[in-house]
Amino acid sequence: MKKVKLELDFLIGPIIKDVFSISKNKLVTGVDVIDNDSEINNLNDKASALYSSFYEFDENNACRFNILMAKEHLDELMKLITKIKDRLNILNDGSFELNDMVSEQLNRLNQ
Repeated sequence: MKKVKLELDFLIGPIIKDVFSISKNKLVTGVDVIDNDSEINNLNDKASALYSSFYEFDENNACRFNILMAKEHLDELMKLITKIKDRLNILNDGSFELNDMVSEQLNRLNQ
């Protein structure tokens, strides 16, 4: 059974795509029901863009996480993550198992 990891990071996630598809010429999860679902992919793209917007670059191109901005948009991010999890539960036909690391990340942000 394939494990699908949920994790937030700069420019990737929350659904981690770790398999390169030659036919699609892009990274995918390797789970067809996820990779072929436009709704889950749209939600994932929105959450990824939102989370990545919390990162800033200074004049030396050093990247840093803006915790204040993240806390300001935490409710919006949490709603997107909930929608992603709900959709994944609907799609789960037994071909994958979720490795949810994102809940702990959100809890840390919420402190």
